[in-house]
Amino acid sequence: MFQLNMLSGEIMDHQYSIINQCLQLLKQSDMPTIKKLRVEIQLIQMKRLLLNDNLTNEIMRGSCGEDVFEGLLSQMRRICGGGCEGEALTDLMERIGGMLSVLGGDHATH
Repeated sequence: MFQLNMLSGEIMDHQYSIINQCLQLLKQSDMPTIKKLRVEIQLIQMKRLLLNDNLTNEIMRGSCGEDVFEGLLSQMRRICGGGCEGEALTDLMERIGGMLSVLGGDHATH
């Protein structure tokens, strides 16, 4: 059991680190302030939900596993690096909203 908890902790640390990287990219982007704030709020909600002890391994490895977080980081790099187009930003917000739904149920409101 201890081994499993350590592994879950390492996965969560990596996911938390990815969210921090996303927040840093967001700070450096030239995205309009209101949109930047909306994305930032969602990312901070996600950080808070990751600290929830009730998250199952299925969530941490499957529907919100490392590959999902890596995909989020990749999408953030594209949007923050090359200007933000409306549709790309909408897709990002929907992706984050979906991740919030998986991590915390009804916390996905924005």
